[in-house]
Amino acid sequence: MSQIFTHPASKLMPFHLSISVADITSVKHFYNQVLNCAIGRDNGDWFDVNFYGHQLTIHQSLEGEVAVTIDHFGSILNKTAWLEVIEQCECHHIDFLLSPIIKNQGMENESGKLVVRDPAGNKLEFKFYQKTLF
Repeated sequence: MSQIFTHPASKLMPFHLSISVADITSVKHFYNQVLNCAIGRDNGDWFDVNFYGHQLTIHQSLEGEVAVTIDHFGSILNKTAWLEVIEQCECHHIDFLLSPIIKNQGMENESGKLVVRDPAGNKLEFKFYQKTLF
């Protein structure tokens, strides 16, 4: 498996964090207007923030929703490294919470994602985008 982080001076891959919030409007204002972070994809119930080169996805909490159903973290990799994660998980018999899926295969907006749990139960999402979306 390729090394993602080898030295502090090496180029880091973007990180992904997904959280839920009670007031999505005020949070969007904070990240966009106060911190000057660009808003990416936005469907009204969630939006992506370019958080200084990393992807932060903010979800509107629903009444009674348990935050852990949305909260997860992971990395945005290139497609080759993403495929290596799949191979490693399969070799080590790691169950996928979300099986690897590729959308718009072969197109400019091709993307992929998968979700697994670490031994402590944390949800990890691994993504790739042919074209940066955030």
